[in-house]
Amino acid sequence: MKKLWATLLVLASIPFFIGGILFLIAAIAAPSRALVGLVLLAIGGVLLSSGVHWLRRLAAVAPDVLKTEAVQLAHRLGGELTVAQLRAEYRIDQNLAQRVLDELVREGAARVERREQRTAYVFSGLMPSLVEKVCPYCGTELPLRSNLRKCPNCGGQLELSKT
Repeated sequence: MKKLWATLLVLASIPFFIGGILFLIAAIAAPSRALVGLVLLAIGGVLLSSGVHWLRRLAAVAPDVLKTEAVQLAHRLGGELTVAQLRAEYRIDQNLAQRVLDELVREGAARVERREQRTAYVFSGLMPSLVEKVCPYCGTELPLRSNLRKCPNCGGQLELSKT
């Protein structure tokens, strides 16, 4: 319904633009018509710009677009996102933000974690991972930046492991 009103605003600007141009052309013969032509053009410009702005806003908060934007926001925030963060970033209402995040949970892109007073949506594929060198024999864990290739405890070959 909102899209219909925005489209009608854009369409309503057309007669104002045409009338404004016609009055400006007629102002060549009678300069008093120039003011009317400019007013009609201004009204048409306001209608057109508000209609286009409204249509762009509706396109930006479409659920499919918001799902993509939510994943990108979670990526920027380290793999976690809350309803409040999504609402603040895209200026949408609580129900729409909740529906978008619940849809991402249903699709398997995120999981819900309850923390104290809030609910966080964790995107495990976006979480930063820690890589360590691990000995497969004795389980010794060493930082990746160490220059060792063999375990200092048992002499086994160290392997890289993501956590």
